[in-house]
Amino acid sequence: MLGTLAFRTQSPTPVKQGEGAPFQPLVHALDLLIPIGGLGQRTAWYWTAPGPQWLAYALLASGWVLTTAIVAGVSRSLQKD
Repeated sequence: MLGTLAFRTQSPTPVKQGEGAPFQPLVHALDLLIPIGGLGQRTAWYWTAPGPQWLAYALLASGWVLTTAIVAGVSRSLQKD
């Protein structure tokens, strides 16, 4: 939610002018949180302002931490005692 609200207030810069999907704040925030695969927003847009840029880095790091925790939990539940 925080990413969507923050990304909605400022405009990112397109990687290639006139190409790619239109910017969507919710999809961009989800794309940063999901480290595997992609929704096309992470590679099509970048931030020049320091606030949204650091938020994007924090969302990427959080996505990797959450993915690691999910993988660890699933692998523990599949182990036999």
